Amino acid sequence: MMQTDPAALAYLARRDVSMQWRGFLRALLETLDVHLDRQSRDALLRAVGERLAAAMPLAPAETLAVLEVRMNEALAAAAWGHVRLHLDPQDRALHFAHSAAPCISTRDDEAGAWLGSVLEGLYATWLSAQPGGGEAGLARLRLVRLEPGLATLRFGH
Repeated sequence: MMQTDPAALAYLARRDVSMQWRGFLRALLETLDVHLDRQSRDALLRAVGERLAAAMPLAPAETLAVLEVRMNEALAAAAWGHVRLHLDPQDRALHFAHSAAPCISTRDDEAGAWLGSVLEGLYATWLSAQPGGGEAGLARLRLVRLEPGLATLRFGH
């Protein structure tokens, strides 16, 4: 089994953000932090993730493997890294390991944790649009861990 190098993932996550957008995004995020409390900021960023998903709709997938392929095609088209899905029957949850998503750190957020809320909105919307997904996906998908270059999310009860 191949090991993932966290430093390499962090490098890729930062490298793939165009220089022309880094300063703007950092200023935008820091402005959100000044004007919104954490809960409001995260809600706004989840809504941004929902809009991203709506702009990159996925066709219905019959299997988890097909869903993963479709998600990765959409993520690749946007240069937003890639995801591995893992269904854990013991935990009764679907786990997401999102690698190499673009990362912008801010003065108070070196890891770029704001991205977790965007990914929650993105994946919850994609799941809700799948057969049998319904609106329940929006409330049951949560970020578990975020470090530069790697976000782990969990969908389940």
